[in-house]
Order: sequence, then C-alpha cells, then structure tokens
Amino acid sequence: EASEITVTVHELCEETMCPICLDYFRDPLTIAECGHNFCQACLSQYSGESDVQASCPQCRGTFQKRNLRPNRQLARIVEIARKLGEQEVKVVKGKGQVCKEHQEPLKLFCRDHKAPICVVCDKAKEHEGHKVVPLEEASQELTPFLAPAANSCLSTLSFLQNLANTQREETVAQSRRMHQLLEKQEKRHLAQVDELEKEIARKGEDHLARLYRELSSLEGIMRKLRCSSLLFLFSFLPLSLSIPTANVTLDPDTAHPCLLLSEDHKTVRMGHKMQKVPDNPKRFSYYTFVLGREGFTAGRHSWEVRVGSEGAWAVGVTRESVDRKGLVYFCPEDGFWVLLYSQGTYEACIDPSSALPVSGEPKTIRVSLNCDGGWVAFHDADRGSLLYVFSGVSFAGETLFPFFYVGDDALLTISS
Repeated sequence: EASEITVTVHELCEETMCPICLDYFRDPLTIAECGHNFCQACLSQYSGESDVQASCPQCRGTFQKRNLRPNRQLARIVEIARKLGEQEVKVVKGKGQVCKEHQEPLKLFCRDHKAPICVVCDKAKEHEGHKVVPLEEASQELTPFLAPAANSCLSTLSFLQNLANTQREETVAQSRRMHQLLEKQEKRHLAQVDELEKEIARKGEDHLARLYRELSSLEGIMRKLRCSSLLFLFSFLPLSLSIPTANVTLDPDTAHPCLLLSEDHKTVRMGHKMQKVPDNPKRFSYYTFVLGREGFTAGRHSWEVRVGSEGAWAVGVTRESVDRKGLVYFCPEDGFWVLLYSQGTYEACIDPSSALPVSGEPKTIRVSLNCDGGWVAFHDADRGSLLYVFSGVSFAGETLFPFFYVGDDALLTISS
C-alpha cells in the first residue's frame, strides 16, 4: 500500500506540472477550446505578441486568447500535490536508497529519530544509546499503523484526480456553451448588418427613383417651355417665308410589303395582302412605314402632306439608322420626330405622349426641318397655325428622311 501511495502521488504530481516548463503550475490558465492547462507566464511567452489567436502548445489546436480562463481549482490542487510531494513517506522510502552522508545502504531504522540510517550512522555519536532495529522489522511494525493513513491518502488523491477531471470537463463544456453563444450573437449581428445594408439600398433606390421622376418632370417642363417659345415665334412667321419646299417622293425600296404606292410615288395607302417585293436592308418589315427617297444632312427643308380623318397615320422625320426589321417606338430616343393621328386625336410622339389642342381637322400638314438649327415643326398648312415643334435636337450630321405611316383606311398624298 505504501508503494501504491508513492506511485499515486507521483501520478498526481505529473498531472499538476506544466507541459512547457515541466514544473508545478504557476497561475494556471485553461484553454477553453481544448481544455489543456499551462502556466500563465509560459503560455504568454509561447504564444508571442499575437492579440487575437494562437495555437495550443500541446495539441496544436487554434484558440482565441479572449477565451483563456484562470483555473483556480487546479491551482488549489497544485498546492496540495506540492505538499504531498514534499512529505517523506517513512515506510519503504529508505529501501534501496543510500545515506546522503556516508553513501551506505539504509538498512537500519532509528526509533528515536524515526528515520532510516546506515551502519556507519549507527556507530556515530549522534545515534549513541538510541534504539536501532533493522529497517524491515520497523516496516512490519509500522505498517498496521500507517494503513489507515495510506487509505486516507489514496482516497484524497482519488478525489483530487476526479476533481481535476471534472473541472476539465466543466471548463470544456463551459467553453463550448460560450462559443455557441458567441456564434449566435455573431449571426444575429450579421443579420442586423445585412438588414441595415438592404434598408440603405432600398432608401438609395427610392431616392434615385424620386430624383429621376423629378428630373423627367423638369425635362418635360423645359420641353414645354421651349415649345411654347417656338410656338409664339412661329406664330408670327408666314409659312411662305419660313422654309423652301422640297420635292419629296416615296421610296418603294423602303415600303412595307402591305403598302401600295402610286405610279408617281406621291400617294400611299394600306393594301389587303402582302406583295411579293425584294427583301432588302432598307425595307420596313415589321410596321407599315415608308420613307421619302430624298435625304437631308444640312439646311432647311419642308414638304406638305394631304391627310384625312380616316384610320391612323403619321408624318415626320426619321434617322437613316433606325431599326427597320423589329419593334420600335415613335419617340426621339428611337430616332423619330413624328406627328400621329389616331381615333380623332393628334399627338406629338414624345415620352410621355402629348395630345395636341388642334382646332378642326387639318387637311394638309406642313413638315419643316432645320438640320442646322436642330428642330422639326408641324403646321396646319391651310390655316397657317403651328401644331408642334421638336426643338433642341442634335442630329449629329446623320442623314434624315421624310417619314410616313398609314394604318387601315388611311391615305397620304405628298403635295406637288
């Protein structure tokens, strides 16, 4: 039993020693992630100057420095182990050992000093008259008295070991709980940040949309102001003094297959079936459009078109580069400056569309183009009144062509 106590004390001492300095723990710290313990000074020296994370010296696992915890229970166990290690176990301790003073085997036991001695010590003056017996005999005599103490020591050591294991398990469990709590907090904070970013983005989009609406409104106001100014100006100019008349004829190579052109290429109307005509790049194949043969890049030009109140029609100017095979919109952005008639309403084709206050039903529309001045105007040629003006246009030197559109029952004729 004495031998068992010695072994157990030795094991306890090993459990209370720092793996770095190989000495008893001093101010022990527990790594929450893995549960290993080290001296505070040893761990600080090992981990270096990093303020965030480091690796465990024992298992090499990564840990956060903020998760280090002082292990006070382990510190108390270390003190107990230190005292047990310093105590001399009288029984069997001298067996197999030699006297420190004479380097002789410790074979005798001095009852007066209660310590093992060698044969040289027995003859020394220090032990003269003392009761000395063989060490084995003393061991047999003292064993019955030491058995209860040995059992108590074994129980204490077992308790301390269990306490150390329990403390380690509790530390690891607490660390896991704390880690889970930190993860939940991190997820909650990230969710809040994500929601804040979305809210900022939504407000930014709303703000941009509002600015766009206000800008569009301002552009509409400016366009109306320019139009009003030009209307006022043009109202004082006689048509005969405005712009010279151009000789415009229709270009059959651009006409939609459903359109029927007169022999002099001055009149166009809708047919009832598709005609077999060459499919060339200039021909419109999606809408029933046709262009004038003559194009303009500079100067001032005008032409008159006789219109009616049947069906739908449109006259104006278009860029040479407009799409002729697909979907387009009657608006300046797509290269059209057009006056449209449909269901008794006259409209300037802008975005948004603008209905025109036209008195009566014009029989002839005069289209005026100023390539250099950047405007297209529409007059009621019979009354001499201005209907609408597209102003502030940048044609950028591109060739412009007279434009014509006819729907069902509509008929357009270019005046000679």
